[in-house]
Amino acid sequence: MSENFKEQQQTGWNEKASAYDLHLGKITARAADPLLDAAGVGAGMQVLDVATGPGYVAGSAHARGAIATGIDIAGAMIAQAQRSFPDALFYEGDAESLIFPDGFFDAVLCPFGLDYLEQPEKAIGHAHRVLCPGGKYGFSVWGAPRVNPLIELIFAAIDIHGKDTLAKASPPLFRYSEPEVAKALLENHGFEDIRVEEVSLNWPADNPRQLLDLIYKSTVRTASQLECQDYGVIGDIHQHIIDGVQALLDHGEPLSWNALIAVATKPAS
Repeated sequence: MSENFKEQQQTGWNEKASAYDLHLGKITARAADPLLDAAGVGAGMQVLDVATGPGYVAGSAHARGAIATGIDIAGAMIAQAQRSFPDALFYEGDAESLIFPDGFFDAVLCPFGLDYLEQPEKAIGHAHRVLCPGGKYGFSVWGAPRVNPLIELIFAAIDIHGKDTLAKASPPLFRYSEPEVAKALLENHGFEDIRVEEVSLNWPADNPRQLLDLIYKSTVRTASQLECQDYGVIGDIHQHIIDGVQALLDHGEPLSWNALIAVATKPAS
C-alpha cells in the first residue's frame, strides 16, 4: 500500500470539493444528525470531526452548542467547510496522525471517512488516544452493495460492460459495511458499549442522469473506475446506469442510500 493512495485521495477530494454540496453532499449531510444523536453530542462537549469534508458533522455539532473542530487532509474541503460553517473550527490534518493531546475530546466522529483512509485502524487508535475516558467514538460508512440498489447498480454496470480498474493495492471498499465487522473493529480497539444501526438516506433526485453527475462530480474512487474504462464501453456503462435508475423511478422505488452508523465508548478506566 502506498503513499500514492493517500496522495490520490487528497488530490481527488481537493478537485471535488466545490461540487460536493450539489451532489453527494445532498445525501451525506443527512447522516450528520443521526451520527451526532447516536454519540449523544450536546452543548458544551468538545467534538472532533475527522475527515470532515465540507464540515456537515462539525457544523451540526456547533449548532447543538458543542465546541466543534473538523479536520481533513484536503485543503479545498476545509475551505468549503469554513465558508459553510464559519463558527466551527477547521484545520488541515491527517486522520492517521492526530496532533491533539491525550484525552481532550468528549466525542470523535468520522463520517464516511474510514473507507478512504490508507490505515483506518491507525486512525481509530489515534481517536481512542485523544478521547477522554467515557468519551464516544463513532463512524458512518456506506452499506454494502447488497443493501444499496444504486451502488449495486453502478458496480453491476462496470462488471457487465467494463472492467475493475481499482488498484489491487487500494484498500477495499465496503470493508466495514457489515454490522458484525464494524462491531469487531471497535472491540479490537478497546471500545465498549458498541451500538450499530442502519439508516436510510433519501436522495432528492428525479432524473436518472443525476447519478452520473453525482459519480463524476463528487466521488473519487468510483469516478476513477469509470474514467479508466475503455472508450468503446463507457457509453454502455452509462446507459446501464441510466436505465437502472429510470426503472426505479418508474416503479416508484425510493432513491435511497443505506449507511451504517457505529458508536462506542472508551472505557472510563
